[in-house]
Amino acid sequence: MDLLDYVEWRGDLPFCKSAFCDVDALILCQLSYLNFDGLLSEDVGKKKSLALLWRDFEASPNFKERSDLGALISERTVQLLEACAKSRRFGKIYVSGYVNKIDLKNEEQFSAMAFFESAFNANPFVAFRGTDDTIVGWKEDFNLAIEESVPAQRDALEYFEGVAKKTRGKILVGGHSKGGNLAVYSSAFVAPKFQKRVDRVYNFDGPGFRREIIEDARLKKIIPLLHSYYPKLSIVGMLFRRAGEFSVVDSGAQGLMQHEPFSWLLAPRGFKTLDGFDKASEFFYKTFNEWLEGISKEKRSLFVEALFGVITAGGAKTNSELGKDWAKQSIAIVKAASELDKETRDQMAALLQRLLELAAKNLTEKKI
Repeated sequence: MDLLDYVEWRGDLPFCKSAFCDVDALILCQLSYLNFDGLLSEDVGKKKSLALLWRDFEASPNFKERSDLGALISERTVQLLEACAKSRRFGKIYVSGYVNKIDLKNEEQFSAMAFFESAFNANPFVAFRGTDDTIVGWKEDFNLAIEESVPAQRDALEYFEGVAKKTRGKILVGGHSKGGNLAVYSSAFVAPKFQKRVDRVYNFDGPGFRREIIEDARLKKIIPLLHSYYPKLSIVGMLFRRAGEFSVVDSGAQGLMQHEPFSWLLAPRGFKTLDGFDKASEFFYKTFNEWLEGISKEKRSLFVEALFGVITAGGAKTNSELGKDWAKQSIAIVKAASELDKETRDQMAALLQRLLELAAKNLTEKKI
């Protein structure tokens, strides 16, 4: 059973008869990937039901363009919106506070929205979008290794506080991929008077944090509220240190595609969980973080800037553009790599050599 099967199975039961659960949270987080530009207000007070939102989405003149979520986000997300809109369980959920921001100069990709079980400004579910098809979004993920906070984290904190000021009652927060990181970050560093209202924080295969943030008392305070889920083979979720306890979800996909929530397998009352990660996930977690913590901030910055400078050399701004004309892009990438100055090339080679040494060491220890 997957997310669409779940909506079909549980869709006739309102939340008063079958309480909001972690699968419901993942569904709302997945819906946050959709392009609602011009269909939803940024004003938290101006709500629209999912049923009405689907009607407007489907009737929009650029429906086909809206439905194209790029190479990394499942096209089934549009089907999920339709199924939710037509169900008794989700159709009367209200949505507002939609923000969508791409800032190439500041290397930021950020989007968020708020869901409500009724038309009242009470008990919001704040959903942060994960990394989308934009390359700048992935660059921002890697900037987590360099900066104390990235622009999306600061905007997530501001967004959280904005919703909290205009609502009452408990607050639920969640996100998939980078959205999970933003959910944890904003819940941890929001003003204490708002943090007291946080009821649950959902992190679905989101990247973690550098050690100094993990050890911050403010983040430790929300650990008991944290619901973290990762697929058995996780790469995105293994970036940086994890916070708190977690569950491992079985997936019907192979390799990196397990990051996709539609591949996660569901049991009758939640996710189909496993005893632990695939060995490859544990290997990557240990190797990557050991490597990252063993090099200076300056070297991390050098690596990230050089890597993405090469990737975007052909002018691609999205992963879809990168893959669409791969022959042209690859020529530009090879050319850009060859034109790196000798000092940068040497330092990149040294960093990669250290990563390979750690990988060989951990492979021997784990006997993968």
